Amino acid sequence: MREMGQQFVLGQTIQKAIKRADILEKQGYSYSYDMLGEAAINDLDARSYHMAYADAIAQISKAASGDDIRRNPGISIKLSALHPKYDLLHRDQVMRDLVPRARSLALAG
Repeated sequence: MREMGQQFVLGQTIQKAIKRADILEKQGYSYSYDMLGEAAINDLDARSYHMAYADAIAQISKAASGDDIRRNPGISIKLSALHPKYDLLHRDQVMRDLVPRARSLALAG
């Protein structure tokens, strides 16, 4: 498990992960970062994850080396982390709150 963890978990923070990935990126590898453990239980959690994603995107954009999206690092965003009631029963509320959050992250960087 430790060996697999080291292969797939590059760091406990986005800064550490980017630093560790730098060596292999220079050899032609690219990464899509994934923040583990996202689970918005309430709106405060969702806002916190939104800010964490925004910070990670800002850090990742500094590591971008060119105009080709395939050669630059990316991030995987879990929509359920951006809203605590991500289900059909709360569709109107989800669309009102989640869409602007997701849009702001898509346009960041």
